[in-house]
Amino acid sequence: MRAWLTAFVVAVSLLVGAPTPQADASEGSLAVRIDALTPSALSDRGTIRMRGVIRNTGDTPWSAVQAYLVIPRSPFQSRAQIQTAIEDGQSYTGERVIDAGSFDEVGTLAPGASAPFDIRVPVRRLGLAGPGGVYPVGVQVLATDAEGERSSNAVARATTFLPWVDDSAAAVPAGLVFPFTPTWEAADPDWEQVAGSVANGQLRNYLDAARATPRAGRTIVLDPSLLDELAHLTDPDEVPDGAEVTQEQAAAVRLWLDQLRELALDSTTWIVSYARPDELALNRYPENAEALWKQVDAATSAALVEHALTGSRASWPTISGVTRSMLEDVRARDDGPTLVSRRSVPDWEPRLGSVVNLETTSGPLPLLVNGTLPDTPGVETAVTLRQRVLTDAALAVLSRESDPGSRADALTIVDPSWNPGASGVAVAAQAVSVRGSGSLTRPVTASDLVRASPLSYTGSVPDDVDTTSLPATLLDRVATFSRTATLFNEVLVDDERVDLSRSVVEDLSVRWRQDPDVALQKVDRQISALQSELAGISIDSPSTITLSSRRGGFPLTVANDTRRTVRVGLSLDADNPALDLQDIDAVEIAPGERHTVTVEVDLGEQTSSTVTARLVTESGAGFGDPAVFNIRSSNVGLIVWIAMGAAGLLVIATWARRFLGRRRRRRAEPDATEHPEDDDE
Repeated sequence: MRAWLTAFVVAVSLLVGAPTPQADASEGSLAVRIDALTPSALSDRGTIRMRGVIRNTGDTPWSAVQAYLVIPRSPFQSRAQIQTAIEDGQSYTGERVIDAGSFDEVGTLAPGASAPFDIRVPVRRLGLAGPGGVYPVGVQVLATDAEGERSSNAVARATTFLPWVDDSAAAVPAGLVFPFTPTWEAADPDWEQVAGSVANGQLRNYLDAARATPRAGRTIVLDPSLLDELAHLTDPDEVPDGAEVTQEQAAAVRLWLDQLRELALDSTTWIVSYARPDELALNRYPENAEALWKQVDAATSAALVEHALTGSRASWPTISGVTRSMLEDVRARDDGPTLVSRRSVPDWEPRLGSVVNLETTSGPLPLLVNGTLPDTPGVETAVTLRQRVLTDAALAVLSRESDPGSRADALTIVDPSWNPGASGVAVAAQAVSVRGSGSLTRPVTASDLVRASPLSYTGSVPDDVDTTSLPATLLDRVATFSRTATLFNEVLVDDERVDLSRSVVEDLSVRWRQDPDVALQKVDRQISALQSELAGISIDSPSTITLSSRRGGFPLTVANDTRRTVRVGLSLDADNPALDLQDIDAVEIAPGERHTVTVEVDLGEQTSSTVTARLVTESGAGFGDPAVFNIRSSNVGLIVWIAMGAAGLLVIATWARRFLGRRRRRRAEPDATEHPEDDDE
């Protein structure tokens, strides 16, 4: 009965208190944020104090600016009620408190100007229904525009929540999950802006907020590529082209990286795949998935070794990029947890807990569900995040009280682009400590919930999604780059080898979804660069080689015109299968050197053969342009040699016969002179 009455009161409040459609905050050119709120949980005594800043983002002034506290008289008692209220009217919070002294007179705001507001309202003056749920509370801004018009509808608003539960309620498990991954665009990052963010901006404040969170309630989700990308900013020789990073900024980046490593080693840390590869694309186009996942594992492991980091492996697909088939692939590779959004598990309920098990053909897969409430009006500040966690905790208390089997908790995944501000780095942490939450929560990590025998999720998982993933053409080219990179490293000696797995995997990042054509051009350049280096290794040989006999040797020269020491061999193939050629074992060749080998060949009864010589690695992988040449033998066979010998003997015999005949004629001439009468006769 109480729940029905509450729902009725909320519905009536929505109908009565909701502003008209013309009261759109974007039309007013005023923006407001909540920077401080006390208390963090309601009671029947004390005063609600809300502070923040109102800023004029337009080109015209606003006058008579006033800030009002807004709160309903009855609480929300379920997440569903809160979601419905937020989705039906982003501007709704409740009744505007207009009593004298309960609102703040801010004054006039010129274009670009900002001013603080400070509202104080005693709880006893609000007529609240009491404990038993969560009260939306916010600020609404009224003002007069440059034309002198003033509407009763708010021109700016921000909303958060105040829980109110019985003091006797058991503490609810609560924790903050801080993902660390590059949040800038992959195609053309503004490195100077990134360096400034690390020095004294969002990244600096985000890391400090994580460090301020109690260890027992802190989980780090780390993409190792973040450390590699930022490390380039610390070395003047590696700063990306066109970026100007000062020495002070470089020092700030080094400090930030050191502190992140320390934080990761001192926390419950989940390591996600390097550069967050597009798991949906690899599932949709599996032709090269196995080979590419090997590169992902190699890249992740290499980065962890280089940065001396450890942690449990986890998977982190995109919010709307999860299918049943993809999760089956994830579990087949590993049994680590996977971060998913509510839209990926549409039948999930908070009573199941933030961590549930999904049964797959390979076994149970732990899912960490990001069950955060929809965005409320206003900027997410440290205060609103704290109140979001406490709201989840209060709703979890109600869930556990009404359902003994409920595992509801208040584990919250923080947006990696969230900026708590320099003054708010320790505020959100209050929500996950017993003291800071007023005993409403107790700290836990995501791993604590994974180890606590999670309940099974038996609901549906999408078989397909409309999400645009990386295209198949890009994955095919990345696979070619992967094969070329593997070949390139096989050619180099151990001391010369370079880790190209990270370069390969960077091209698979989900960050390229917005610029796949740019990614494709990048991959083509990377392939061309490697092929150009491999082309510096070549075979020198004549087009024709003549042997003096059917057996013999001939030289082949391998030239290394690269700047690296290589280790290559030769594979020899003849067009005549009867010709047996032995391959040449791999040898080391220094940069700029040439190495000549002698190839032994036995032509047998063949007079010639076409031979193809190809460069190969030690594993036998061929590369480069082959050398094709013809081998001929001057050997004409035994019969020909006999014939040639007989001919020679005949020549000698003929010469001897002539010589002997000439001698006989010479001896006969004296006889003719001594007996002239013979001539007469």
